[in-house]
Amino acid sequence: MNSSALLRNGVLTVVVACGMACGQFDPEAARTISQGVYGLTESVDDVCSSSCDPEPHSMSLSIRTLSERELVVSVKSNDDGFYEVELASGDYVICTSFERCTDFRVEPEQTVRLDYEMSVGPGWKK
Repeated sequence: MNSSALLRNGVLTVVVACGMACGQFDPEAARTISQGVYGLTESVDDVCSSSCDPEPHSMSLSIRTLSERELVVSVKSNDDGFYEVELASGDYVICTSFERCTDFRVEPEQTVRLDYEMSVGPGWKK
C-alpha cells in the first residue's frame, strides 16, 4: 500500500472515529434493516446554561400492532440512542416506557425513521 492510500485510510479512520466520539452518530449509516423502524432517542436539558443540544439517551420502547395493541417487540436503544427493529408490513404504534406513543405504517421494503426527543418539546418526530 503506498503512502497516499495509507493517508486516505488514516483520514477515513479519524473521520469515522470522530463521527462516533464527537456526538455525530449517523443512524442512516448504522441501519442494518431493510424493512421496519429505526431512529434515535435523545434528551434535551431544558434549563441548560449554554446550548440546549440533544444528547443520546438510552430508553426502552415497545412496538404494538395498531389495531389490537398486541405487543410485537420490546427494544432498548443503545448508548448512542440508536434502535432498529425489523418488522413485517403493517400498521404499528411505538411507545416509550412512559407511554408517549405515535403510530406508523411499514410498507413492503420500506424503513421508517422515528426519533424521540425527551424534553418539554415535541416528543416523537416523523
